[in-house]
Amino acid sequence: MTSIATINWLAEMSTSTPAKTAVSDHFSRAARSYDEHAILQLAVGRSLVQRLPVALPVAAALDLGCATAPFARAQQLVLPEVQWQAVDLSSAMLAEASERGRLNEHYQPLCADAEQLPLAEASQGLVFSCFALQWCDPQAVLQEIARVLVPGGRLLLAVPLRGSLQELQQSWQVVNQRPHVNALPDFSDWQNAALQAGFIDAELQQQVMVEYYDSVKSIARRLKATGADHVSGASGLTGKHAWQAMVAEYETKRTEQGLPLTWNVLFLEAEKTQ
Repeated sequence: MTSIATINWLAEMSTSTPAKTAVSDHFSRAARSYDEHAILQLAVGRSLVQRLPVALPVAAALDLGCATAPFARAQQLVLPEVQWQAVDLSSAMLAEASERGRLNEHYQPLCADAEQLPLAEASQGLVFSCFALQWCDPQAVLQEIARVLVPGGRLLLAVPLRGSLQELQQSWQVVNQRPHVNALPDFSDWQNAALQAGFIDAELQQQVMVEYYDSVKSIARRLKATGADHVSGASGLTGKHAWQAMVAEYETKRTEQGLPLTWNVLFLEAEKTQ
C-alpha cells in the first residue's frame, strides 16, 4: 500500500476558487461513505473501463477526479505497463484510496484541480474521468485535458448533464425558488467545448438512467454520502415545513418501483489529433 505521505499536495496548496474549495470540502466529508453509496457512479465507471484502449501512444494516464480510485485495479489490468496518476481535488478522497490499498508505485496520487493540472504539455497518453467534471467549466477543463495529452492521446469521459436530478429540482421549485440542484452543463456545452479544444472526431452519447428509492430521505442520504449534495449558490438551512412540502410533492412522482431519480449521462470518447 502506498503511504499517504507520498501524496503530492502541490496543487492543493494553491487552491482554486472558493467554489472549488466548497466542492472539495463536500467530497472530503464523503470519502469514507463514497464506495458504499456511489452505486450509479460505479456502474457508469465500469462501463467506461470497458471502453479503455489496449495501447497508448505514451505509457502515462490520468484518472481525473478519481475519488477513492475504485477503478484502479481494472484500469491496471487493461493497461498494466502504464504509469497512472490518480488525480482528485479532495485530499481526503486520495487518503481513502490509499487506505483501501488502491495506490501503488504504478498508480500514484496527485491532489490537483482538473482545470489547472501541474503537468507538462503533451505528457499523457490517456485521460479517464467518471462523474467528476460536472463541477468544471467544460471549455476550460477540455482545453486543459487537450494540453496534457500527446497527439493520438485518448479521452474517456462520463459526466452528468443538465436534466439530472430533475425530480428533485421540480419538487423543490413548487416550494421555493432557491437553488437546490446544480445547474449542470448540457450536451451542446460539452460538444462545443470538445470542438474548441481540438477533439474534432469526438463521439458523444447521451444516456438516461433512473434509480428508484423508497423515500426522499434515502435520496438525500445517498447524495450526501457521495458528496453530491453540494449546491452552488445555496445558503442557509432548509426549514422543516419547506422540506415536508417538497417531500409531499416528490411523493406524487412515486411509481411501482419507488421514487425515481433521473440521471442524464454523457459518454464522451475522443482522440487528440494534433
